[in-house]
Amino acid sequence: MTINAEKDRNTVLHPFTQLKDFAMGKLGEPTIVERGKGIRIQDAHGNQLIDGFAGVYCVNVGYGRTEVAEAISRQAYRLAYYHSYAAHTTDELAILSDRLVKMAPGKMSKVFYGMSGSDANEAQAKLGWYYNNLRGKPTKKKIISRERGYHGCSVVSGSMTGS
Repeated sequence: MTINAEKDRNTVLHPFTQLKDFAMGKLGEPTIVERGKGIRIQDAHGNQLIDGFAGVYCVNVGYGRTEVAEAISRQAYRLAYYHSYAAHTTDELAILSDRLVKMAPGKMSKVFYGMSGSDANEAQAKLGWYYNNLRGKPTKKKIISRERGYHGCSVVSGSMTGS
């Protein structure tokens, strides 16, 4: 086992991994991914793999996209991140939101930004509960989700995923 694989086994909690088996080495050595280009990733042993999972974690435009990296770099030098809580915003946030609302079907007039699909599912559950509170039905809390579908790894999203 490589030094970094051992460090990983001793220090990282991996989502959707049988942690006891992983910690005991029953799952073998973790795959250490070193780089990506387009739809492919390369592991520490030089194996090229097609990554069918990248979109889950916001890499659905592919790896190694120079124009994306340059745009991220320019923005990071200016302002890497700022929240939108408590009525704070940035020009980029307002411009992007306006573009999205104009492209959206129907009467969509607001955009929610989260960091993941789990965030999106948590938000929709909370908005549903909020809506029912406004309607005078605060006990209406049931959420319907697809059985055995993946909905995320936060508490609410994970409970929607089921077994």
